[in-house]
Amino acid sequence: MPLYRFKALASDGRVVKDQMEFPDLRALYQYLQQEGLVLLKYSTRPVFPWDRLTFKRVSRPELAEFCHNLALLVRGGVPLLQALKDLREATSNPSLKKALGVLLQEIQAGNPLSRGMEREKGLFPGIVRSLVALGEETGRLDQTLEEASQHLYRIHTIITQTKRAMLYPAFVLFAMTGVLLFWLLFVLPKILELFSQMQVTLPAPTRFLLITTSFLRAYILHLIGGTAAILIVLWLLYRKFPQFRLQVEKILLRVPILSQVKRSSLLAFFFEYLALLLGAGIDILRSFDIMVLNIQSELGKKVIKSMREGVLRGESFKEVASSAGLFSPLDLRMIAVGEETGRLVEQLQHLARHYYEIIQGLVETLSKILEPVLIVITGLIFLLIVIALIGPIYELLTQIR
Repeated sequence: MPLYRFKALASDGRVVKDQMEFPDLRALYQYLQQEGLVLLKYSTRPVFPWDRLTFKRVSRPELAEFCHNLALLVRGGVPLLQALKDLREATSNPSLKKALGVLLQEIQAGNPLSRGMEREKGLFPGIVRSLVALGEETGRLDQTLEEASQHLYRIHTIITQTKRAMLYPAFVLFAMTGVLLFWLLFVLPKILELFSQMQVTLPAPTRFLLITTSFLRAYILHLIGGTAAILIVLWLLYRKFPQFRLQVEKILLRVPILSQVKRSSLLAFFFEYLALLLGAGIDILRSFDIMVLNIQSELGKKVIKSMREGVLRGESFKEVASSAGLFSPLDLRMIAVGEETGRLVEQLQHLARHYYEIIQGLVETLSKILEPVLIVITGLIFLLIVIALIGPIYELLTQIR
């Protein structure tokens, strides 16, 4: 569809400037007529690929706020078309404003809201689209929109907590490496050069330190360039190849401490997604399909696909969860109780909260666990440096005597 840029006069005398995609000029006139606007000027051109690029993305909290506000307006009796117009005027995010323009076009054309979200599926996750479609079918659009909003807020919290837990050790390691390189490149070479000029017999630790500093000063740019190249290659492999991502996740599940963070985050996502979809009335097979499309973890996708195949074979949810190899005995017991009592959704919600609390606890205690370890490692490194420096000083004092 071509892109129309237009100026129009509102009934209160305001001049409205906007741009939207329309199939033809008649569609533009129909849109303006419904909005109560009088066309003053317009121009049109084809939609180029860069028109769909926006530098400001829609964050998960922004999308959650949109769903929450739309749910409030719909629940308050505001027509869906008017609610979308009000929210579009209120938003300052250009990406969200553009997407709401697409939703308005679909609503004005007589199509459901879920149809417009399908056109903007890069912005609206599959779970949100499925909940909106279900709400339109059952007449509970306000409720499913609110469920989608709360889900997005919870997922954002889980992701934020997980990143905090993973970034803290990485930041501390980076800071330690920077301090150590500063000493090896700028401080120690001058001291060691002084010892060499005094023709002091250097002990083995000092000679090793001298070789290390000389090597780093000669090849530091090569080391930095090689490390950067390796990191870029690994990042590209991680982005482009699902099998590589799967192997990385399996490795992380074997790393102490980080394995707890990774596993708890994955299970929190799994139980959160599944509880929401089953609670909304979506059957388990369709729920698995939606989860595969929306979950980021390759390991999670593999587990969900295998569970779906098990359910298709006629196995119970507890049986397919047992064969997945990811769930703890506590998880399996609560799933079994939920199936036996008909309260599976409630049990899944308990498990999601349980793993969310584990992540929060890990974030709070990770710094307490790592601080003494890092202090000991740093102390040992600088102890070796001090020993390497004291040896020549002791030798120099001996010669003076």
